[in-house]
Amino acid sequence: MLDHLRLTVRDVEEARRLYDPVMRCLGLEPVERDDDGAAWGSQEAGWLILTPASRDAAHDAGAPGLHHVAFKAASRELVDRVHELVVAAGAEVLDPPGPYDAEPDHYAVFFRDPNGLKLEVVYGIHRERLAGSGRPSAP
Repeated sequence: MLDHLRLTVRDVEEARRLYDPVMRCLGLEPVERDDDGAAWGSQEAGWLILTPASRDAAHDAGAPGLHHVAFKAASRELVDRVHELVVAAGAEVLDPPGPYDAEPDHYAVFFRDPNGLKLEVVYGIHRERLAGSGRPSAP
């Protein structure tokens, strides 16, 4: 559904220390850029781009705008591996790997990037409900 996601970050190199191992774990490869940003992607999964911010301000998930970003994992084991990488990078873990949203097929880990953005890596988002209901189911 999404072609790419561009996130604005205070410090690209600081953000890269978290995003690089996580994106590689999820199967996205680094992409060379000719600007001061960073990117990972694949033709199948799309692209994540980090762009330097032009001013310093805290992210507020409660304000209109972005609440969090969820990246799809191919297995529960991959969610667990991402959790290990997040801990090793020193990022704040909000919720450790486990079932969430009262759905048996929703296994995720939630954490914050250095900019305060809430991120999720999830396996098995409501596939049966989405296919059968004709309307989206929000995680």
